[in-house]
Amino acid sequence: MNITPLSLGFGAEVTGADLRQADDSMAEQLRAALLQYGMLVIRGQSFSPRDQVSASQLFGSLETFPTMRGQLEAWPEIFRVASRPEDGHVEVGRYWHSDGSFRADPTPISIWYSEVQSAEGGDTLFTDLQQAYAQLQPEIQREFDGLNTAHRNGVVHPLVLRHPQTGVPALYLNIGLTAGVLGHSPEHSRALMDAVDRHYSRDGATYRHHWLPGDVVVADNLRVGHKATPITPQTRRVLNRTTVRADGVIWHDAGLKAA
Repeated sequence: MNITPLSLGFGAEVTGADLRQADDSMAEQLRAALLQYGMLVIRGQSFSPRDQVSASQLFGSLETFPTMRGQLEAWPEIFRVASRPEDGHVEVGRYWHSDGSFRADPTPISIWYSEVQSAEGGDTLFTDLQQAYAQLQPEIQREFDGLNTAHRNGVVHPLVLRHPQTGVPALYLNIGLTAGVLGHSPEHSRALMDAVDRHYSRDGATYRHHWLPGDVVVADNLRVGHKATPITPQTRRVLNRTTVRADGVIWHDAGLKAA
């Protein structure tokens, strides 16, 4: 197995690994790489739904989802995102977010498997939330450090979230599902959220993933945000996503704690 860092300062590409055959050593290497790089692009996989669930469990216990049109009734752990409603959920996540941020204990890890690819459209963008915080001006960091955001369902999170394993701060904001910033007017909240949205998309900060056959992407949602790009029903594409529960996540224990 080869792990090669991407050029953006986060993320790594993994080749020469068959996750269906992963042993304890490979699982530990993958968890260590995820904690180090925040995102893994794993090439050349061939998954059945059972294979995907099993491979995802290398990172912890999985969340489940209700059966709906386009979903796999026998596999509630898999959330299907697609260009056509008969294949899964459409028009999902076309704004910067981390999966499961609406939960009181946010979803720590997401895993996507490319089941059906499109020649064009439907790419996914990723950005490093820790770099986003680190590249703010110090006075803005101090302002943001004391702020909390409220989701539309009432769940509150700090705008600056420290990673539970490393303690590194990240700028954590779901652009689409956040109702506002506590203690600020709707107008000020909107202006702040728009500024964060632009900051996430700043030049050189994003990785654009075009899905190829056999691609798996694993993202640490507490460090890396993502955003879908448009795709039309005329082009068929299906991504199968699994997510790791906050109370069941397996982090690599590297003794990494922020000073």
